[in-house]
Amino acid sequence: MVALDSALLGGASTSPLEAGMRSFAGAFTELAFDLSLELRATGRADLARELEACIVKSVSYDPETDIGLIALEPQRQLSAVERNVIGQKLGQVISFSDAPYASLQLDNFGRIVAVALVARPRNLRWILRPASTYRWRGP
Repeated sequence: MVALDSALLGGASTSPLEAGMRSFAGAFTELAFDLSLELRATGRADLARELEACIVKSVSYDPETDIGLIALEPQRQLSAVERNVIGQKLGQVISFSDAPYASLQLDNFGRIVAVALVARPRNLRWILRPASTYRWRGP
C-alpha cells in the first residue's frame, strides 16, 4: 500500500474540507461505513469508533496514478513528551479484505492518521478530486 508521507504527520493542511472541520464519517459516509463495518467484524471496534470521529485534515488525489490519501487528525492529542521526545512515526498499516483498495495508517501511538486509497471505487473519484489539495504540475 501507499506509505505515509512524512508531511502528513506534522504538515499544515490546506484542504477545502478544513474550513468545515468535517469528521471522516461526515465527509466520506459510505467509505467510513464500509471500513468501520470490517473493523468491527474483526474485533477492532475501538479503531472503528476512532475512524468515524477523526477530523479530515487534508485530501490528496493523483488522477494519473489513481491514488488518494485522506490525512486525518486523531481525537487523542499527543502529550508534550510523546510529541517532543518520542516523536511521531508510521506505526502500522491495516489492510481490508472487503475493501482491498483501502488501508488505514496508524502512527507509533496507535492513532489513525490516514486512509490510503489505491484503485478505489469509481464513485469515490468524484468526492476526492474536488477536495484534493493535489495540483498537477506539468514538465
